[in-house]
Amino acid sequence: MEILLIIFLLTIVGIVLFLLFKILKWVFQKKSRMVGVLFLSVSIGAGIIINKLFFVKMEFIQSKVYPDLYIIKNPTEDKNVLQKAIKTIVLEKTKKNLNNSISDVEHSIDFYEYTKGSFFIPFNDAGTYYFIDHEEDPGGFSVEVLDMYSNYRIAEFSLQRCQEDTSSYYGKLKYYKDAKIIKTDTILNSCDKSKK
Repeated sequence: MEILLIIFLLTIVGIVLFLLFKILKWVFQKKSRMVGVLFLSVSIGAGIIINKLFFVKMEFIQSKVYPDLYIIKNPTEDKNVLQKAIKTIVLEKTKKNLNNSISDVEHSIDFYEYTKGSFFIPFNDAGTYYFIDHEEDPGGFSVEVLDMYSNYRIAEFSLQRCQEDTSSYYGKLKYYKDAKIIKTDTILNSCDKSKK
C-alpha cells in the first residue's frame, strides 16, 4: 500500500514538472510572454504581501471542549504584540475566575498556533485546529493529543496558590518557541503582598 502511494505521488510530481517545463519553454519563446509572466508574478507577490499586512488579522479561537485552550490563527511576527495580546487574555480570564470563586484559583491556560494537517497525506496528524471542536483522542485508529504539537505551543499560563499563604496566589506566563521556553513573566503575584 505504501509503495503504491509513493509511486502515485512520484507520478504526480513528474507530470507537474513536465507541464511546468512545457509552460516555461512556451513562455520563453517570446519576449512579450516573458514580460507578461513577470508582471503577473510581481502583481501576485505584491497582492499576497498587501493581504498579509493589511487584511489577515490575528485571531484567538477558544476551544469549545477545553475552555482554557486557545488556538491562535495568523499569529503576528511581532513577538511583543503577540505576547501583549496573550497577556491581556490571561489577565481578563484569570480576573473573571478570581471574581467568581477563590476555589478557581489554581488553573492553567494554553496557547497554540493554528495548524492544519494536509488533506493529501493519509494518516497525517490533523493539526491543532482539531482541538477547537474535539477532545484529545489518545487511542484508536488515529491519535490526536496536544503533546504531539509541542512545537506549536506559543504560551502557557499557570496560576497557583502561594505556599506560605493559601489565600494568595501567583501566576507564571511562559512563552515558547520550538518547544523551548524563551521567556517567563510572573503576573498577578499576591504572595509578596501577603508577607507585608
